[in-house]
Amino acid sequence: MKFFFALLVFNYLFMNKSYSENLKECKTLRQSGLDFIGKDHQEIIEYLGLKSFKIKISRTRKKIFIEQLNEKNKKTNLKNLKNVHFLELILLKSTGYPIVFQCSWRFNINLDQIEDNNFDCIEIINKKDLFSLDYDGNFDFSSNFQSFNPKNDIENGIKKTLHSLFGKCKNIQK
Repeated sequence: MKFFFALLVFNYLFMNKSYSENLKECKTLRQSGLDFIGKDHQEIIEYLGLKSFKIKISRTRKKIFIEQLNEKNKKTNLKNLKNVHFLELILLKSTGYPIVFQCSWRFNINLDQIEDNNFDCIEIINKKDLFSLDYDGNFDFSSNFQSFNPKNDIENGIKKTLHSLFGKCKNIQK
């Protein structure tokens, strides 16, 4: 079942033109909290498929800005201007496994600059993993990395600690 879900997401990512325009390559530069799992941090990050990975974003800041600017210029109903915008972010690990996040971005065209505020995301299936991305491409990804935590330990309340990865994402040029 997981294979079919992964295949469906993979197909959607590479066949959907709107996603292919917002593809970023990300590299993990440092970590916090992996000492609880083991001392060989780089090997753990590599095993998790998170040393280098890609993300696809359904809407860019620029696209949202243009939508809001067009709405503002209509001047028919300024209540249509939004303060919070929603988008989807898909993290594609180097192992090929996708993680899908629902994100929000606080942006008011009358108050904020396009560089202000992060995309703040939560993983949609278990709602435990967090991903944040700023305007310059700096990210932080927090998870308990369940592949290292036996299921019954998690159910008993052990190892619920979130470990964080920090790094940089860059647009992939076409």
